[in-house]
Amino acid sequence: MKFQNLGVVAALCLLLTSIGAMASETDRLMEVLIEKGVLSAEEAESIRAEAEREEPVDEPVEKVKLIGAELGYEPTAPMRDDGLTGTVPRIGLESADGSSRFRMRGRVQLDAAWQDFGDDIENVARQGHPFPDYGVILRRVRLGALGIMNRHWEWQIEVDYAENEVDLANTYMAYLFEHGGRLAAGYFKEPFGMEYATSSRYITFIERSVPADAYKVNREPGLMYETIQPNWYLGAGVFGHGIDYDREIREGWALSLRSSFAPVLTNESFVHVGGGINHRRNAFDRDSGEYESVRLRAREGTRAIDARLVGRDDIEGVEDFTRTNLEFAAGHQSWWMQGEYYRVDLDLDPERGDVRVDETSLTLDGWYLHTGFFLTGERKNYRAFSGDFGLQRPNNNFSPRDGHWGAFEVALGYGVADSREHSRAGRGQKGERYTAGLNWYLTEEALLKFNVIYLEGERDEYKDDGWVYGARFQFIF
Repeated sequence: MKFQNLGVVAALCLLLTSIGAMASETDRLMEVLIEKGVLSAEEAESIRAEAEREEPVDEPVEKVKLIGAELGYEPTAPMRDDGLTGTVPRIGLESADGSSRFRMRGRVQLDAAWQDFGDDIENVARQGHPFPDYGVILRRVRLGALGIMNRHWEWQIEVDYAENEVDLANTYMAYLFEHGGRLAAGYFKEPFGMEYATSSRYITFIERSVPADAYKVNREPGLMYETIQPNWYLGAGVFGHGIDYDREIREGWALSLRSSFAPVLTNESFVHVGGGINHRRNAFDRDSGEYESVRLRAREGTRAIDARLVGRDDIEGVEDFTRTNLEFAAGHQSWWMQGEYYRVDLDLDPERGDVRVDETSLTLDGWYLHTGFFLTGERKNYRAFSGDFGLQRPNNNFSPRDGHWGAFEVALGYGVADSREHSRAGRGQKGERYTAGLNWYLTEEALLKFNVIYLEGERDEYKDDGWVYGARFQFIF
């Protein structure tokens, strides 16, 4: 075959081989070249045939047949293409229609502390040996997964590594109602107290206040209903006692109720008012014929130095007990405050435990007040729908190159827990704690906390004070 323009023809062959998908444009180009006399019709047809012979053909890849797939065996069941989208650094996947979601989350909290206690603090804490001068610990290391299935089904599984032990944290399944509520079954926090409801990721100081720490409820297996409403919250549930099985233990149970509302809720300000009640029937050990001991304990403001200044000794012979509390919080622009009052009433059975006092009932109580201010203009992330505080986002992430240093928050707090009434004389304690804190939010995931704590402890005829200097590096995802 003779070509009038070898350069044009060679380029055309290359074009046909590499862009076969553009068939209509190629045909038009052929027609132009034929009209200008560069190619004859026979030559154009020959070029088309040559290009078709050289066009690569993708061979289909046959999938391996997995054993048991046709039977529905879960590990080998066929994968379904849901058109997933992903996100980082909060690792997650979401279906194309948004009805299903999977997300990983975790936290690491590294704490360090140094103490300057008085000489008598060991007697207040009933400590048989001197406290260490300093300590460094991994306070919490948690890893969990959570998600939504088919829009209505929420789930979560989380494990916690703390102080060389591995425990379950939130593990539950919940149904989300159209009217804005959820019914959950599993293992999670009983609804009680604003500071306890706030995740340890978002609390102001390194540890919760003295009364919130001492008189808090726990995670328990149970059934709970919670609202999801814009400016109020209601949570109610029935709970068991622990997740370990022991045939010698008659399991205890609890009824818990917490409610709050926000009479003021704007972009500039919020006011929170709430309260709760938790009644627990104590577990009973059939083997010993005694009620299980009740632990209502608080430390000195950091676990890096383990001074048990409230609740060093568990209370014995408790048949049942009732916790009540009142909550108040408010904020305006960068300023905020938060406070709660707690009371615990315990009924004793002297014949079912080591009770060494004449009283058959005890009353413990305490309160705290915290306040703070963001030096960089942020506002406290108050969540009226759950009556607590959430993730704090800096206005600008830490980036010295751009002149940004993250967010800075200063805070002051006072708390007291009076647990001097006890089932055994001389074992009750009272603790007070004054805390000054500086929080440095480098990003919403990375945070540094610095606390200076002055504390006073009292037990029987012993009374002493001391200082604690603590720090925490926290990373969440």
